[in-house]
Amino acid sequence: MSYGILKLFYFCFSLGTGAFQFLNLFYVDHGLTPSQIGVLFAVGPLVMIIAQPLWGMLTDYWNSTKITLMILILCSAATALFFPFTFSFTHLLILNIIYFFFHSAIPPIADVTAMSLLTDRNDFGKIRLWGSIGYAVGVLTIGKMLDFFGLQLMFFLHSSLIVFALLLALKLPANKSGKKHFKFKEAMGLFKNRPFIMLLLFSFFLHLTVHANNSFYSIYLQNLGATITIIGFALLIKSILEVPFFAVSKRLMIRYSYPILLSGVALMYALRWLVLGVSDNLQVLIWSQILLSFSYSVQYFVAVAYVDVITPKKYRATGQTIYWAIALGLGGLIGNILAGWIVDYVNIAYMYQLATGVSLLCIAFLWLKPKQGKEQQIGKTEAIQK
Repeated sequence: MSYGILKLFYFCFSLGTGAFQFLNLFYVDHGLTPSQIGVLFAVGPLVMIIAQPLWGMLTDYWNSTKITLMILILCSAATALFFPFTFSFTHLLILNIIYFFFHSAIPPIADVTAMSLLTDRNDFGKIRLWGSIGYAVGVLTIGKMLDFFGLQLMFFLHSSLIVFALLLALKLPANKSGKKHFKFKEAMGLFKNRPFIMLLLFSFFLHLTVHANNSFYSIYLQNLGATITIIGFALLIKSILEVPFFAVSKRLMIRYSYPILLSGVALMYALRWLVLGVSDNLQVLIWSQILLSFSYSVQYFVAVAYVDVITPKKYRATGQTIYWAIALGLGGLIGNILAGWIVDYVNIAYMYQLATGVSLLCIAFLWLKPKQGKEQQIGKTEAIQK
């Protein structure tokens, strides 16, 4: 019963997320410059840096993910409905701050909810793959709807779908663990955890490149003549091909250690950015999304499982949100600002070429720890024991 509801939750929430992936095109229609678009996308990650750990600690303090999800989803859904009626850059900036303060913490809190209900954390990928299916359906079907009805419709669809996902989440069984005694000093002890810090550094630098791509990939395709439907198809390729990788996630984590899997992720990202940096062929740029399918899916389920392993049980919501805040928040903030500046003053191709080098260099952080220690093999060992 719980597994079925979790699958439906990820499907509906990601379906709503897919509806929101055309936000950069909405900004272009408003006549915003690449630098302004970069700032708007950088605001979300900036807010994440504060909001995600805050909501994570509140979740651990309340010992209830349901309360947190209800607040986050209702507030972000309501805020999204104001976007179509806002036309100035300043007002869009304010809306982004409010929206991301609530919305940015939903994925890590949802992941904590899922992990707490799973009997085997290595089954997480099989649950999370329904998010990829939902996202794929969203970008394809909603892309066609927006081509016909206009970009403003995305905000109503987004809000409706994530609220429906909340109704599903409220049906999940409550966490049966006893009352936890939250101590801020103990929670901050996560920053003394060496494998956790190495994971944060790796993910931060890698997400500089990921967020740069997320902000300008659709615009790059549009500049080459792609319609919203074609862009939606490109996003569909990435999402639908994530499914088989999520499906085999348990086998991968049993067979390989976390550093090996994440090194493979960085290599695939680097290859993908290299393709985008040297080619202007629309077909090539679209089908290169296949490389992104492997990178995103493997990084996602490995990171979530790894954080769950190396953080104390009563501070797992804090650990997951700190990870997201640094990787997606701080990495996204700097990545979006740098990307906007590079696109404004050089070009998109150079941005991708630079991203290739950064993706390769960040692999070093995965191996900067004692080889004789147990930490490096902790993921593989736990998976085998399962």
